[in-house]
Amino acid sequence: MRRILLALVAIALLMGASTLFIDYRFWYRWHTLPEDAGEWPASYYKPTAEVPGNPGPFFPTVAEGEESIDPAALEAAAAWAEAHNSAALIVLHRGKVQLERYWQGIGPDSLFTGRAMTRSLLPSLLAIAREEGAIESFDDPIGKYVAQWRDEPEGQITLRELLYNLSGLETAPLAGDRDTDNKNTRLSLGGNFRKAALDFELENTTGEFLAFANVNPQLLAMALESATGEDYEDYLNSRLWAPLGAGTAVMYMDSSNGMPAVYCCFRATPHDWLRYGAALLSDGLVDGRRIWPQGWVEEMTTPSEVYDLYAYQIWTGNPG
Repeated sequence: MRRILLALVAIALLMGASTLFIDYRFWYRWHTLPEDAGEWPASYYKPTAEVPGNPGPFFPTVAEGEESIDPAALEAAAAWAEAHNSAALIVLHRGKVQLERYWQGIGPDSLFTGRAMTRSLLPSLLAIAREEGAIESFDDPIGKYVAQWRDEPEGQITLRELLYNLSGLETAPLAGDRDTDNKNTRLSLGGNFRKAALDFELENTTGEFLAFANVNPQLLAMALESATGEDYEDYLNSRLWAPLGAGTAVMYMDSSNGMPAVYCCFRATPHDWLRYGAALLSDGLVDGRRIWPQGWVEEMTTPSEVYDLYAYQIWTGNPG
């Protein structure tokens, strides 16, 4: 009888340990999560996946006295940026850098986290996949690409509704909430972003109102990987980052050989972030080569009928 009791206790302890450590990355990240809501240290973004790019020459700097923007206006912009806790400000006009300033220990070659700018990369990749025929339409249901939801109500949410943040999926508080059962916390800190995204359930009628949520872009990235048969970071590099002439960047991963976060935390240099902005300005023309379909930027920046300040994973105005 004593041996049976010891065996039962051992089994219970093992089960408890497996529950506690089954997602050890989550528990480590949760335990070391900085209390300060500011920038996380570089050491926190582990593991990572490298996006190597294909470094090319940067835009030339305008000669002093030949600026195409009033120098006083440039200085006023720099003063405003510094006062509002900016890390970098680069002003590009007519193909030349008019002003370049850095703060907070950041320089032109420093990797820094683009935060929510990260999700703006995703729509352009989806447009390229649609042009290539891997994705038929943004009106396709997510269940067409994510097998786990094929027969679920959530599987009827369209890619376009996810792009517009009109999915109707539940909106838990963001990861600043240290509740370990919080779904957004799991999506931000956990060791399996795919599983965390699929744990979200419908809370509202799809397409009725905007709810800014990290799960929407993560699901879109899952669809992209399924449609193309490529890992997100590889597709990003070959279709966008390398054609931009950008250099090495890194993505925050859920685990080694896992999936990157696509809603946040893409770490690139200020110069390379500017390359993407310049490509948007030119509607995808980079050194005479088009890297996405003509007219894409107009589509990407056209708001939904539900909310006129938000388009495809990008703000089109200040919500105040």
